[in-house]
Amino acid sequence: MDPTHPYFPDGLNMLNDDFDLSGPAETGAGPSGSGATPTSRTKSKRLTSDVWQCFDVVEMTLPDGTVGPRAKCKFCPKNYTTTKGGTGHLRRHMQKCMPKHVQVPNTTQTQLQRHPDGSVTTWHYDAAHARECLARYIAQTDQPINFGDCVFFQEFITSAFCPQMQIVSRTTTRNDLIKMFKTQRDDLTAELQHLTVSIALTSDIWNTCSKQDYLCVTGHYLDSECRIQKKILGFRPMDFAHTADNIFAVILSVLETYDITHRILSITLDNASANTKSIALFTERNIPQAGGYFFHQRCACHIINLVVQSGLKKVSNRIERIRDAISWIGSSNPRFQEFGRHCTLNGLRPRRFQTDMPVRWNSTYLMLKNCLEYDTTISGFYNMKLAESGCPPAQSLTPDDWYVAKIFVEFLHVSYNATVTLSRVYYPTSSQAIHQIVEMSDMLNTYREDDLLGDAVVAMETKFKKYLSEMPFLYALGVIVDPRIKLAGLEYLLEFTGNKLSIDYSKQITDIRNKLFEVFSIYERRFGGIHTEPSPEPDRQPLPTSWSILKRRKKDKSASSSSSTTRSAASSGAELNRFLEAQFDADENTENFDLLLWWKTYSYRYPVLSHLARDILVIPVSTVSSEQAFSTSGRIIEPRRNCLTPEMVEVLICIRDWEHARKRMQNETIDEQFIQNFSNLYVDEGSASNQVQN
Repeated sequence: MDPTHPYFPDGLNMLNDDFDLSGPAETGAGPSGSGATPTSRTKSKRLTSDVWQCFDVVEMTLPDGTVGPRAKCKFCPKNYTTTKGGTGHLRRHMQKCMPKHVQVPNTTQTQLQRHPDGSVTTWHYDAAHARECLARYIAQTDQPINFGDCVFFQEFITSAFCPQMQIVSRTTTRNDLIKMFKTQRDDLTAELQHLTVSIALTSDIWNTCSKQDYLCVTGHYLDSECRIQKKILGFRPMDFAHTADNIFAVILSVLETYDITHRILSITLDNASANTKSIALFTERNIPQAGGYFFHQRCACHIINLVVQSGLKKVSNRIERIRDAISWIGSSNPRFQEFGRHCTLNGLRPRRFQTDMPVRWNSTYLMLKNCLEYDTTISGFYNMKLAESGCPPAQSLTPDDWYVAKIFVEFLHVSYNATVTLSRVYYPTSSQAIHQIVEMSDMLNTYREDDLLGDAVVAMETKFKKYLSEMPFLYALGVIVDPRIKLAGLEYLLEFTGNKLSIDYSKQITDIRNKLFEVFSIYERRFGGIHTEPSPEPDRQPLPTSWSILKRRKKDKSASSSSSTTRSAASSGAELNRFLEAQFDADENTENFDLLLWWKTYSYRYPVLSHLARDILVIPVSTVSSEQAFSTSGRIIEPRRNCLTPEMVEVLICIRDWEHARKRMQNETIDEQFIQNFSNLYVDEGSASNQVQN
C-alpha cells in the first residue's frame, strides 16, 4: 500500500519506534575472571511495512499455552501471527477491514444535490441506493434482468454521469428485485389492513408464449384522499385445468397473502362458465360483503365485444372485400406507387392502409375509419385493375359495400367509446355503464329497419338482450347515487332504453328499489354511528352525451310521483329517503363533476349513504385492468426471455404496476402505438412511422 494512501494522510512518519519481537536480553559470565559481561543482545527488528498502521503488537497467550507477540487489528477483535509468513495475511485483512471502519477522504470536487423543496446538500455516491434504483428501472421499463451487467451501459453511466458506478450482475439484480417486491408487498398489506372501505377485485387468465398460464388478481379501492387506487395483488401460474375449484384456490391464496378475505365486495370476471361456478365457492366461504348483491360482476367490455362480433359476422363479406382491396394495393411497391399517383389526381394525399386483425373488432373499426375518406379512390383504382386482369365483376367494390362500412363504423364508434369509458382506472365506471347502454340502444333502434344492415342490427340486438334485458343491480345503483339522477332519473333511462329495444324494465325498477333499501339497511347497521366533518366543495367533470335525455326529464310531470312512490316503498332508511327526495335537476353541476369528491364533501350530510356510494363507485365493470397486465407480461415473457421462473414473473409484473400506481400512470386503456399503426400513414411526410408496410 502506498504510504500516501488516503487512509494514511501522514504516510509512515509515525513509524519511528523499534518493536522488539525477540523477547528479553540474555546475560552470562565472561571468559575472564574479572566479572560478568553481557552477551550480545539480539538486534531489535524494525517494522517497516505500512500494514502496521492497522495493527498493534501485543503479548497474548498462544494456542500452545505460551505467551508471545500477536498482531491485533485496531478496528476489530481479530489477531494474527507476527513471526512467520511475512505480512501478506495482514494486508489481506486490512484491505477488507479498513473500508468498513475508516472513511476515505474525498479528494474530488464536491457535487451538490438539489431537493424538490429547494434545499441543496452534498451528493455522495451510494452503491446500495444505485442498485435499488437500477432494479426499479428494470421493472418499470421491462428491461432484461442482466441490463446492469452490460459493459456498454456501464460505460455510458461512468462516462456521462457517475464514474463510481459499479457493474451489477444478473444475480445481484434478481436478489434486489425480490427484496424490493417483498418490501413493497408488506407496505401494501399494511395499507389494505387500515382501509375503512371495501376492496373490489378483477381477475382474468392469460396464456404465454412459453405455454404457461397465469391468473392475474387486481385490487381496486379508495385511498385516504378518496382517489381510486388499482394494484395488482397477484400474478400466479395456473399449472392445472381452468376449473372452478382451481380458479377459486388461486384467487383465495392471493387474498390470504394480504389477509383481506373479509374485505372483498365484488369480483369482476369474464363470461367463462368456470368463473361463474367459482363464485359459488366464494359464497360458501361467506366471503361476499353487503349481502352478496355486488359480488359477481360480468365484464361489460366482454359483453360489448360479443354484441359487435355478432354484427360483424353478418356484414363480413362486404368488409372482406374492402380488406382484400387495401391489402392488394399495398402488397406491391410499384402498385402502391401507381395508387399514390391516382390519389394525387383525385386531390388526396397518398397514404398507406393497415389491414385489421379479425379477432380484434377495434382494429376493424380503425381500418374502416381510415378508409372511408378514400372510398371512391380505392374503388376506382381497384375495380379498374380487376377489369384489366379479367376478374369477374362480383369481386369489385360497390357503393353498397361502402355504405355498410360507413354505417357500421358509427356502430363501432359508439362501442369503441363505450369500451374506452368503461375501462377507466381512476374514475368510477359503474356510474357510466347505463349511459353507454342508452347510446348503444339508440343506435340499434335507428338502423333496425335498414335494408342492408337490418340482419346485422337484429343479430346485435339479440345478443344485447341476452345479457342486458335484466339490468345489473350495480349499474342501477351507479346512477342512483349520482345526485343529479337518483331513482327518478334511473326510471327514465330504463324507460327510454326499454322503448328502443322493446324491453319491459318496469318490474325491475320495483326490484331495484327494494334491493336498494335492503343494502342500505346493511350499511346502516355497520356505519350508523359514524359522523364526519364537511369537506371543500368538489370540482367538476364532463358528462356523457346521454345527459341530453335526462335534461328532458325535468319537464316530465311524473318525476314527482316517482319520488312519492319511493317514500311509500320504505318504512326505514330516513337518510336514504332524504337523499332520494331531494329535487332532481339534470342541469346542476353538469361541468367537470367529480362524483367521488361530491360524496366525500357531503359525507357529513349522508354518513351511511356515503359509505355505500363510495363502495359502489369503486367497483370496476370490466376486467381490462387485469388484461393490461397481460400486455405488460407479453413484453416481459417474450420468446427470447421465456426462461423466467413464474416467481420472477410475478415480481416484475407487480413492481412495475406498483411503481406506475405511485405515479398515477396506469390509465393506459388505449394503445397509442396500436392506433398509430392505422393512422398517419401518409407517405409524403417522410417520417419513419409513415413507412409502415402492410
